[in-house]
Amino acid sequence: MGYLIPQDFPMSSLRNDAERDVVNALCHGLSDNWYVLPDVGLTGHRDFQMDIVIAHERDGVAVIEVKGHKGASIRSNQWVSEDKPLEPQPLSQAKTNAYELRGRLRDHSSDLARVAIEYAVAFPNASKITGALPPETHASPIIVGSDLQEMQDAIDRLMTHRWGNQPIGPAGLKALVEMLRPDADLEWDPAARMKLAQARLEKICGNQVRALERLDANRKVMVTGGAGSGKTRLAMAWALRAYTRGERVLLTCYNDPLGGMMRERLPQDDRLVVGPFFDVALNMQGLPILSIPASADSDFWENDVVGHLVANWHRVTQRFDTIVIDEAQDFSPAWIALLETLLDPKGPRRLLMVGDYAQVVHNRGFAMPSVDDGWTRCELVNNCRNTYSIASILRKQLGGAPAPTGGPESIGVSFAEASDVDSVAELVGDEIDRLVDFEGHDPERILVATFSTQVRDRLREEFAYVPWEQGQPTTIICENVHRVKGLEFDYVVLVATADDAASRVTDALLYVGVSRAIFGLTVIGPRSIADRLGIEEVCRTRRPRRDVSQP
Repeated sequence: MGYLIPQDFPMSSLRNDAERDVVNALCHGLSDNWYVLPDVGLTGHRDFQMDIVIAHERDGVAVIEVKGHKGASIRSNQWVSEDKPLEPQPLSQAKTNAYELRGRLRDHSSDLARVAIEYAVAFPNASKITGALPPETHASPIIVGSDLQEMQDAIDRLMTHRWGNQPIGPAGLKALVEMLRPDADLEWDPAARMKLAQARLEKICGNQVRALERLDANRKVMVTGGAGSGKTRLAMAWALRAYTRGERVLLTCYNDPLGGMMRERLPQDDRLVVGPFFDVALNMQGLPILSIPASADSDFWENDVVGHLVANWHRVTQRFDTIVIDEAQDFSPAWIALLETLLDPKGPRRLLMVGDYAQVVHNRGFAMPSVDDGWTRCELVNNCRNTYSIASILRKQLGGAPAPTGGPESIGVSFAEASDVDSVAELVGDEIDRLVDFEGHDPERILVATFSTQVRDRLREEFAYVPWEQGQPTTIICENVHRVKGLEFDYVVLVATADDAASRVTDALLYVGVSRAIFGLTVIGPRSIADRLGIEEVCRTRRPRRDVSQP
């Protein structure tokens, strides 16, 4: 949500409902690094009154003038309402106010010495603008009623259409508030803001998941959702609900770290079996013991272990009332069929699954269950894990779930170009030093994610990074992307070499890697990876302004 300055600003003091509608849309529709200052006056040799000023440390500053006309059109290059020219002309008024604000801010603080101001006109009561825009006018500074529902997109278009503003940074943002709202308190505390953002994401995710928890009244349920939509949280909620009802429960997934995380967070009880598929399957009561060699590779697990399970599954004596499968898209239909035979025919026989087709890293032939076969299907809609900039990458470039309206802002998204293992390693070391020593991030909440074992092992050896199982408060976890599905970290450093990009980095793996990051993401690798992620657009990397006369 946009941050209203001051927080107790009296909305009733605004001149009309049109201004109140736009301010509310900005507050509810923007990410939380946007500051919204309604009804800003500038006094001096000439007084100026601006309907709304918005400011962002990275995206800059804009003035928005609000017009309550129900219809607006352009005739002969003039704005007209009810056949009368608008006086003053809306964009001219906004531009004049933007120039004046720019001059005052530059004089006020050295932190704003190069500030540039965008400007826009909002017509919240108009569904569209009729007539042709003047040749020199772009559509981006015009906000109509339908834009109020997608305010973040409208403001993004505004702030980038003329090659963008100079970021003003935390100091510039504080100086702006001090000048325009001298009585407002503004404390810049990144740690507190991350904690607040986490609490907001938790609340959003909790509300979304609770709406689907009671689907476990059905015997067969399949819930889909993008990364960060709460699938694992829903799976764990289902397992816990069944356990508290006194049922025998199996909760499983494919990934070892995810299975370990779920096991740690749920009660330890013989009635609740939790863990990755091969681990729980090989330890089922009645199944003959299989010796696992230290050199076991993927072929051994996919062939020898599966063959052992299929040949001896009839010996398993353990039974369950409810089976929950997380990341079901990684399961073979044959594995699911084996698990289904463990449902006690005298019990409720619930089979509950969650999954995401975009995260198919191990394609074993999973197919979406059909409602004609008795399955209840539903979808988790919003991405509740990733903050706004990271969620935008996933949504726009990789087909991920949308972020909730007005979701928290990311603390940073950046790209550093590298091609070979040596250059990658050097940049990774520098980035981790920056994150830990200068920004104060907890090492255990940082993930270095790679796409190849060669790069992973080099980083572990050179910097003493560790596998997920060895994570401690003072260590950095370094894993291949394949192993971290379902996990999440405050900050992710995603690493690829040119060889990786040419052969290993699929969209599905990019999707998994990026979506592990809650607050911050650094991508280190060839430019082709940055291009695939559209990362420079998200970082707001801009060329110099073409028209220096613009405010």
